[in-house]
Amino acid sequence: MTIPVSTVPAVKAYLVTQLTATLTAATGKQLGVFYDEPGPFQPDDVVSVGDVTSFVSAPGAMVGGGGAGWIEERYTLEVVIDVFRGGDQAQTAYERAWALAAAVCSLVRTDPSLGSRVVEARPGQVTTTSEWDADHKGRHVRLSLGVDVGAWT
Repeated sequence: MTIPVSTVPAVKAYLVTQLTATLTAATGKQLGVFYDEPGPFQPDDVVSVGDVTSFVSAPGAMVGGGGAGWIEERYTLEVVIDVFRGGDQAQTAYERAWALAAAVCSLVRTDPSLGSRVVEARPGQVTTTSEWDADHKGRHVRLSLGVDVGAWT
């Protein structure tokens, strides 16, 4: 009997691939989509599919051999949107971050199965931080969007 792995790696790869295709084609601004936190010399607009912030699994039934379809997993995968605008453009940076968040939500809501990888996925909790970046002399907005996922493995 083959025991399936978690859906997390497949979901993360799917989101990176789909967001790269969707966002880079639709934007006239410099934008990067990353598998995790990017290194130095990043573009002004960054979308990174980051860490799992919560993960719970449990057996669906105490019968059978524990193979495929036996474990239900629920987790939140964090998508971080990071926007920088030189100068004092607080509103521009903030609105761009939310526009990118809307594109991520649209992707997830258009196909909640994430290409048949999971039972359900939906946009979840959002947090934002906005600040003046003294080192680079501009506005910096960081938006964290959770993608809540439910799957059977």
